[in-house]
Amino acid sequence: MMTFEEMQAVITGMLEVQRNLQESQIRDRQDILLLIEQAKQASSVQRNLQESQIRDRQDIELMLERSRQQERMIDRLIGYSLSYEADKLDLEQRMTELERKRAERGQ
Repeated sequence: MMTFEEMQAVITGMLEVQRNLQESQIRDRQDILLLIEQAKQASSVQRNLQESQIRDRQDIELMLERSRQQERMIDRLIGYSLSYEADKLDLEQRMTELERKRAERGQ
């Protein structure tokens, strides 16, 4: 049979273990809540990054489309320029031919 003091020591020890366990659970719960908050923040940062990447991609696609449009415009301008040069050369050749014929008649 245990004495009163021994029973009191066992109970005190059990209460100490229970208190330590409760304190540990409280710390664990606080750590879990902190981890949840950090995960929410990381998720928010990731979402913002993804949205930024989507906007950047849209901007790049728009720039690429504008670049393609500008290339088509340049190609057309080059075509017009080449056509104009050909017409100009043809006109110059005709003028030269007319001047030669005129000079032949004048002689």
